[in-house]
Amino acid sequence: MVRRPSWPRLALTCPGLALWLAGCAGGATGSELSARPRPRPLSAATERVLRIPEDEKFSITFAPSTRAPGLGGAAEASSSASRDGAAEARASVEQAGTASASFQVGHAFENDSDRQTDLQLRVRCEHEHEATASSEARPDASVALWLYVRDQRNRLLRSIRLVEHTTVDGGASLRGNEDFDFTLTLAPRDAANVFLAGVVSAEAAGGRSASGTLRLRALSIEAQATPAPPVKTASDATHEPG
Repeated sequence: MVRRPSWPRLALTCPGLALWLAGCAGGATGSELSARPRPRPLSAATERVLRIPEDEKFSITFAPSTRAPGLGGAAEASSSASRDGAAEARASVEQAGTASASFQVGHAFENDSDRQTDLQLRVRCEHEHEATASSEARPDASVALWLYVRDQRNRLLRSIRLVEHTTVDGGASLRGNEDFDFTLTLAPRDAANVFLAGVVSAEAAGGRSASGTLRLRALSIEAQATPAPPVKTASDATHEPG
């Protein structure tokens, strides 16, 4: 996998950006795919580069949100995900309560052949986030954005962290561009679900307030199926004279 440099513009209200894992073990923030659409068949014989969303719209879109105001407090949460590749999640709490919002955007691909195939992928996105809290050194607001790939049996094939931030080190806002190249080797009729997952949460009590916003400004995926190299067997091994 080749990750091209990202040159984000930072506007920090307190020094430093903290890494945070949104309450999920093993780097699995939003990694469980909420819906499994019928995958797009790709054939290595065509050598065509499929561009999403130019050639067809994203097939994976999901955007749930929840909120629970505390006693004397207020909580708000909203989220959206577009088949054109834009998404947003917002969560805020005043005085007391919890709120969370998330989204998933991506596409499903299938090796439409009877031989092993390499699926070459390029994923590009523009994103921005903001997190604020009224109290210092508390993880009251958090934002996370990950790139995941799961197969048709729900096995995790790739996980790449794009954003992890919490207000434990202060509030911050950030914009960034990401560009990833990687290759998946798929057996005949195997599928790959490639998607971005964003999660925003806010939780406060004792008169505190917190808020977070995550925007996926643009997402694009280029996919091309190419013949995979032949699998070497024991008979292919070269034996040195003993």
